[in-house]
Amino acid sequence: MNKEFDITVIGSVRAGKTSLLSTIYSQFSEVIELDNDLEIRPARDLDDSLGNYVQDLQNAFGTTTQMPLNNADVVQPTVISKTKDNHTLNGRSSSTTDYTYKLNGLNSSDIEYRFNLGQKNKKPKIQLVLRDYPGEQLADHPKDVIRRIRDCAVTMIAIDTPALMIEESKRQPWRFHKDRNLFENGKPGPNNLCSIFEEAYKEINGKKLVVLAPVKCEKWMADPACADQLLERIKLGYKPLLDLLASMKDNVAVVVTPVETLGNIIYAYMDQPNAYSPQFMKETILAKYNPRYGDQPLRYILRFVIKRFLENPGFWFHWFGNDKPFVSAMDNFARGCKADPLRGNMASGFTVIQGSQLL
Repeated sequence: MNKEFDITVIGSVRAGKTSLLSTIYSQFSEVIELDNDLEIRPARDLDDSLGNYVQDLQNAFGTTTQMPLNNADVVQPTVISKTKDNHTLNGRSSSTTDYTYKLNGLNSSDIEYRFNLGQKNKKPKIQLVLRDYPGEQLADHPKDVIRRIRDCAVTMIAIDTPALMIEESKRQPWRFHKDRNLFENGKPGPNNLCSIFEEAYKEINGKKLVVLAPVKCEKWMADPACADQLLERIKLGYKPLLDLLASMKDNVAVVVTPVETLGNIIYAYMDQPNAYSPQFMKETILAKYNPRYGDQPLRYILRFVIKRFLENPGFWFHWFGNDKPFVSAMDNFARGCKADPLRGNMASGFTVIQGSQLL
């Protein structure tokens, strides 16, 4: 039986969560395996559907012009079929108007993708369980999201970068960001981003890794100055959450790693000045799908995993035995992080905000 590691990704509707997971998967299988002794494979036929999402992302380049693309063209939705529940009241069946999300016949508020990780041509050692939420879950079922964040060792936050960087007006400079990234919808209870983490980590169990992953960020990763601007905007826009996590710095690591899920399609303008309506354009007419930095979240995740095992050698040996080549392959892959204070790596736009001792 492979050792499982649960990784959840959260974000608003069409923030780019599924696109982020698809890019991580495709970058590992298409780029990292070329010069590394690791391989990642879907555990089930269902899990290979992330590869289909990659094809959808490539379709955004199918036009023969640079005509604007809207948000729905550049990110893919998280799709879980909705079916009505039948409840039994006093022994009688009663159809209600409440909906539950179902996947493969099971009530669920997320989709899970399982991937086996191991050395090439050898039995896999680790199973990565990636959990993807429909954005509606943050508002409709915050308790499910809180439970999943509490249970998972790693949480990735997909940042809708245009919402972070573009101000609606001087009077409401952070409105898009508050609506799209911080989930400040005015509803009572723990349903904005900071309160969700406050509740999830109230009685923190073990070490945690939080990955802030800006997506749709191609415009702001074009040069070092813009990338540094993006990083500073993240620190400012997520200050309440970062302050909360700073109080848990002995147990929670926080990293920022942008991911260009398309590569050559960039933000252009807002179609409507008073509504979140981003428009995107190909950099050139002949631009091709060229994702970048999709390997980075997984590198940090594996560094985090290795460190947890090294803290408990007996547990490590129980799962991996004396398999030094596999351990070495994981370590070599994890060394390629863009921001690594211990090795002096400091690429623009990337950083370890806290918890370098946990990585």
